[in-house]
Amino acid sequence: MTAEPGGGWDFSALEVSGRMPVTNRGEELMELTLEPLGEDYWLKPGETFVVTSYGDYGSGHPFEMQYWPDSVSVWCTSWFGTVSDDDGNQLSCGHQRPDGAYPR
Repeated sequence: MTAEPGGGWDFSALEVSGRMPVTNRGEELMELTLEPLGEDYWLKPGETFVVTSYGDYGSGHPFEMQYWPDSVSVWCTSWFGTVSDDDGNQLSCGHQRPDGAYPR
């Protein structure tokens, strides 16, 4: 894995070990947290994001999930994971985060 200009990472050397769509079927904004780093992404009602796992995940499954009424946490059990929109565009942590989501 090497850094790309602009601060991104080049994942092309690692194999995709899994892809999982997450869709907000509710009527309110829903938080998707990508663990273990706690990156937050926010889905509008009806919107789908795709979590992609890269690298070896051992003898288990590439993902573990935890659900709450207004959020879902996805653990990539491989080397790392990314979140993209339904068109394949990689998203940045904090995507569509509402004002006041994490008061200091």
